[in-house]
Amino acid sequence: MGFLLSVVFAGALIYLWRKFDALEAQVQRLDQYVDSLHLQLSRNAIGTATPVKRVVTAQERSAQPTQPESPLLDDEPIEEGAGVLPTSAAIPAKRKEPLEVMASEPVETPEMPEAPEAPEAEAHIEEPARPRFQFDFEDFFGRLLPIWAGGIALAVAGFFLVRYSIEQGLLGPQVRVALGFLFGGILLGGAEIAYRQEHRISDPRVPQALAGAGLATLYASFYLAGSQYGLIGSAIAFLGLAGVTGAAILLSFRFGLPSAILGLVGGFAAPMLVASENPNLPILALYLALVTGGLTYAGNRQGRSWLVLAALAGGLGWGMLMLFSGLTGYTDILAFGGYIVVLGAILPAFAKAGDDEGIAASRFVRLSAAALAAIQMGSMVGQVGFSLLAWGLYALLAAALAFFAWSEPRLREASAFASALGLAMLGIWPDPSIQNFTIVGVALLTIFGAVPLANIWRGAHRDLDAYQLAVFALGLIAITSDKLHWAATDLALAGIALAITMLPILASWKQWPSRENSLATSTLVTLTSAVVGIIIAGLVATPLWASPLVIGGVALGVIALGWHRNQKGLTALAWITSVTAILAMAALGAFVDELGLLIGTDGEVDVACALLRWTATALPFIALAIKKTNATQSIGAQVFASLLVYGIAAQIVPDNALAWTAAGLSILIGFIALNASSARFTFGFVAIAWSLEPLLIWILGAVGAATGAQPMLIADEIGLSQVGLRMLPVLVVALSLIRRPAATLRGKLAGIVVPAGVIGLIAAHMTFKHVFALVTSQQFIELGLAERTIWQGLLFAAGLYLAKFVTEPGWSKPARVALFGSALAHFVLFTVIWHNPLWDEQTVGSIPLINLLLPAYGIAICATIMLRRLLGGLDVAPSWLYKLILMGLISLLALSELRHLFAGSIFIASPVGSTEDLLRSVLGIVLAIGFLMWGARADSRSWRVGSLVLMLAAVLKVFIFDASALDGLLRVASFIALGLSLIGIGWFYTRQLAGMRKPT
Repeated sequence: MGFLLSVVFAGALIYLWRKFDALEAQVQRLDQYVDSLHLQLSRNAIGTATPVKRVVTAQERSAQPTQPESPLLDDEPIEEGAGVLPTSAAIPAKRKEPLEVMASEPVETPEMPEAPEAPEAEAHIEEPARPRFQFDFEDFFGRLLPIWAGGIALAVAGFFLVRYSIEQGLLGPQVRVALGFLFGGILLGGAEIAYRQEHRISDPRVPQALAGAGLATLYASFYLAGSQYGLIGSAIAFLGLAGVTGAAILLSFRFGLPSAILGLVGGFAAPMLVASENPNLPILALYLALVTGGLTYAGNRQGRSWLVLAALAGGLGWGMLMLFSGLTGYTDILAFGGYIVVLGAILPAFAKAGDDEGIAASRFVRLSAAALAAIQMGSMVGQVGFSLLAWGLYALLAAALAFFAWSEPRLREASAFASALGLAMLGIWPDPSIQNFTIVGVALLTIFGAVPLANIWRGAHRDLDAYQLAVFALGLIAITSDKLHWAATDLALAGIALAITMLPILASWKQWPSRENSLATSTLVTLTSAVVGIIIAGLVATPLWASPLVIGGVALGVIALGWHRNQKGLTALAWITSVTAILAMAALGAFVDELGLLIGTDGEVDVACALLRWTATALPFIALAIKKTNATQSIGAQVFASLLVYGIAAQIVPDNALAWTAAGLSILIGFIALNASSARFTFGFVAIAWSLEPLLIWILGAVGAATGAQPMLIADEIGLSQVGLRMLPVLVVALSLIRRPAATLRGKLAGIVVPAGVIGLIAAHMTFKHVFALVTSQQFIELGLAERTIWQGLLFAAGLYLAKFVTEPGWSKPARVALFGSALAHFVLFTVIWHNPLWDEQTVGSIPLINLLLPAYGIAICATIMLRRLLGGLDVAPSWLYKLILMGLISLLALSELRHLFAGSIFIASPVGSTEDLLRSVLGIVLAIGFLMWGARADSRSWRVGSLVLMLAAVLKVFIFDASALDGLLRVASFIALGLSLIGIGWFYTRQLAGMRKPT
């Protein structure tokens, strides 16, 4: 073990020495760099200053420096009355050389004998590159390693010599200790002789190594005499160790850095290398405290923050070893506690802070030491069973940290860490008694709560003080409620919580700014802590069902505090508290039944309690909506407030009237607060939610009908009561928004009109379905075409009504397009594609031409014409598409009427005969002639092309199908008729084409 430690320490010393050499080399390079800058600045200054004459003394000429010197260096004496160099020539002092300034005798720069020629590259001086590490075997093993290894070997030899004497029993304890003191004294004497004979030894590391070894030996000797053998009392041991520590400090000033390093290593290694089976922990703690204190002092005086950090790390490391070895008895506990207080609070408080780098280093040292000390002290408290003595030592450490942080704000992080650790230990304290927990809690609250409050009160606080106070207060409230809930009444616990909460309340009150100033972050933190503490106290003191009342009331208080302040943090606190009230209500078991009332389900609800809870959660959001902070928060507040107000209504209003209730509230908001559009929309969406069930039924039926799966027979699924109670409220809300739009909605009514129009159209369709009340397939065969035709007629009539009587530019035209398009699409999808009488069983009427076909196709044709007029100039669709639709509808109507002449009311009841089939071809030719004539009259190329397509189709049908089925004269007659028709059409088309003005 000793050999391993020796190797480790040797490596550490060698590394530090190499670091020291590198730093010295870097300083030399920086000196050369500064010299070059001085030279350049001097040359530039001489060219613009009053002429000067350089006088070089004989001593300077005889001196031969190791490096070239510039003749124009800083801090040179200037004769009085002579010309003065300009301000830019003033250069910090480096070496002193006399200057004689002659006003009448100028000196030219090139003739200066002492100044070396500066190369042109000096105009741009580059910083020397950092040297790369090079390993020199001879330098390392021949120059560095032997000396330091020898010093360490001497120290280790002393240690092992003592151990050997113990193991072999050669010498008594008195002689062993005496030899240790003698050997240490000889080493120190040798160090002093080597220091005084430095001109002969020519290596400062020799006295440094001897001094370090001697100090380590003396440390071990005093430790053995006091702890191992008991040869001297505690007082003498204390004085001896203090003396060695003082010697180490003095020698570090005399011999420099290596002595301090060896003192550090030897001081902390001595107890381990010279082990004892029955160590005396108080003496060991005292010894380690002195070692750490001495090294800390030396590091502070010499400006070596790393030495302070290493000393504290070594001391705290030994603290961990002592803690793991076990603490027995009050003496060990007191010794360990005092030791940790010294290392964790007292010594770090005196860490030196010089420049910015030194301040940062000392702060790191202090915080690290305090954190490790707090952890070790906390571990000790748990190890000894959370006794009052252990808690008292932890409180002593905390008080020491708070004491030093009182005047040094940079130490307050350490106190904050100790407060967090104290809370953690309180939380894991198993089954504390009321008395002990009260004593410890009050003590820690005084240190970690009252002290930050005092800092705030005297105006010397940092934000960290507010954070510590806020967190510790809340943590102590929670832990107290958990630990003492079995032994104290709810009112007593609530009183304790309020008493603790008074600290953040007072802190917030003290920091509260005037109305024109904004709230500081620290004030917001303490206010948040106070709010949470009050809520906890209220929850403890009240029944569980009233928790939303407590939180909602506190939320109202927070909103009142920030009523005249539009500050984000305060507003966020109000929002969080308000939302917490909702969460508290949702956590109750009765919430499920209360929430069910909002959607119309039954449940056992205490109406009075429910009304109180929903009202308490709604009021904060109503207040936030009235406060009007920014647009986003205003929208959110209105939405939450509207939903909660609806929840209040749902507790007492029957479910059949809830949709109308939501609609009525939306209309009421429109009269009370016209611009509260978010609230109006929220109630409107609630009304829409009530319409979702009938809407879903309708959508499923519409999808089935649109895909041809089954007719839309929903009259028995959606009653008129559902339409009136669930669909009409939506239309009423939409009408209210349209008739009384808020300022933010003007110009954006299309977003309301379109969905409202869709829902209104669906509601009208549901109502219309009850006119025919088709629920069976047979009813659909008999009345399906009539129902569809009348519905399409109603859509078309509604579009005509809007065109005639409504001229609203914002939505009238889109509504007409929607109505005409719906009529046409409904006809095409259901009457043409799925339920066309030509291939589906549908009753059309018994009288030819006077049947349902004419109005059905007539409405579709008129709807197409109206769409062409409305959309013709918008390039929505090409003009030929409308004409193609018209030609197709006319052709289908003619074909259907022809079928009616032969089949009667139901077309598929009888097959198509040869005569009818031939007449279909003739009908195609006739229609083609008609389209051609209309195209010629309207000068429309689309109609003429359509006529040709239809004519070619008829001709192909005649040649391929019709003629093959005829015999004799009928076949001849058919061909003659066909030929004449084709000739006539060709002649007519040629004439029209020749006179065509403009194709369309």
